[in-house]
Formats: sequence, C-alpha cells, structure tokens
Amino acid sequence: MKIYLLTDLEGVAGVATHVNHSYPDGKYFEDSKKLLTSEVNAAIDGLLDHDVGEVLVVDGHGPGAIDFELLHSEARLLHGRPLTTQQMLEPIWDYDALVMIGQHSRSGRRQGNQNHTFNSKEIDWIQLNGRPIGEIGVIALWAGVKSVPAIFLSGDEEACMEARREIPGIATAAVKKGISSNVEITLSAPEARSLIRRSIGEAVDSHRKNPVAPVVWEPPFRLVIRWKSTQNADIQEHQTGCKRIDEQTVAFESRDILDVLLHRHSKAN
Repeated sequence: MKIYLLTDLEGVAGVATHVNHSYPDGKYFEDSKKLLTSEVNAAIDGLLDHDVGEVLVVDGHGPGAIDFELLHSEARLLHGRPLTTQQMLEPIWDYDALVMIGQHSRSGRRQGNQNHTFNSKEIDWIQLNGRPIGEIGVIALWAGVKSVPAIFLSGDEEACMEARREIPGIATAAVKKGISSNVEITLSAPEARSLIRRSIGEAVDSHRKNPVAPVVWEPPFRLVIRWKSTQNADIQEHQTGCKRIDEQTVAFESRDILDVLLHRHSKAN
C-alpha cells in the first residue's frame, strides 16, 4: 500500500493560534513546525507498523511547515513554494489512500480551533452545491476523482467531526478540543503522537478489511466563494467563467468537479 500523507498545521496539538503559532512571522512558528513534524513521524511509524510500503509527505500548510531535518527517514517529501493546487494534489492519484495530519475545521465553526477555509485572511466561506464545505471535503473530492479514498485524519474535535460527516467510514484521532478560534484544550505532545500512531495503524487494518469508499458527488457543480473583501471578488470576477453574485461573493459552475475546484471555466458549459 502507498500512502499520500497531506499535512496542515492548525490541527496539531499545542498549536493554538494563527498569530503566534501558524503564521510564519509568529513567535512560536518554528516550535509549531517541530510539533507538526513529530506528529507526522508518529503517523509514519504507525503506517510502517502495519506494512505500508511507501509514504509521500506533502507539506500542505500555506507557507510550509515541515522541519526537514526532523522528518522521518522513511518519508518522501513534496514541498516548495510557490506550490500550485495541481502540484500539491495531483500526486494523490498515484497513491492507494489519502491520510491527513494536523487538519482544522472549515470556517465558521465556533469551537473549531483556528477554523478557516484555505485562506484565513481572505476567504469568509465556501459552499458547494448549496452546502458549506471546507478543506477536508474539497481534498476528499479531489482524491475521489480517480477513486482514491481518504481513510484517516487527525486534528481538533471539530475537524474530526467534519471529516466523519464528509467521508463515511473515515477513522479520526482528535488531539485537541477547540474552545474558540484561539483557545484549545490539548493532549500532551507525547500522548497526541501515541494516539496518532495507534489510530492510523488501526485505520489501515480496517480499510483493508472494509474499504472506505472514495468521495464522489454527482454533477452539476456550483462552487460559491464569499470573500472578506470586495477586492478579492473583483480579482476573481475577471476569470473566465466566474459569476459575480454580490459585492463579496462569486460562483463557478461546471459538470466537471475539477473545473470548479480549480476555479476555471468549463467549455462543456
């Protein structure tokens, strides 16, 4: 089995705030990178314990957050900036399953620690076919284009609940509970790593016995993005296929899920 391991930072135990922990100019950002990398290493140990043959670690946090020197010796790493959506996500399709480490909930979840959707400074919310959707759902849909299932996720409790809503059968490990966007109750670092190592191994075994189905939605698709400023909506409006809904909201429509996820125009329409 080959595993695509996508990382984020906000869902890591001990990483509590955007300003201090998750933004690259935060005073604890370097510490946060070490915490993330240690959780990733625990996940890799759990995968190797259960006979996974290859793990690609993808540095998915906006500015990058993997500490390369601390990364597990058995991992391969996809990183670098700028990193396009295609460069980050297309390799999923060469792997047998997707796992997510350090994930957060979608924007608007009051108890979701550091909740946001893709861009914490610019995007208010995203809907797909009238449903609120976050990074978890979008990434699972991307993987599902070529029948790759998402089988495991670690993060805060809200992220884990969101994953179970979006991906039937996925296994999760909650390493902390959000009290608010900037406050958490967290497991200790050693306990969080132990939980991830144990839980991801159990997820692999469970998937082998009862495979998790890839996430696939039926077309047509309509993606709506509410921006925090009119300026972002102005910029988006100039893209072919973008429809301006109001001062801060735009939409993309297509029968191809990749068209709307990439915010591009479908000639089929």
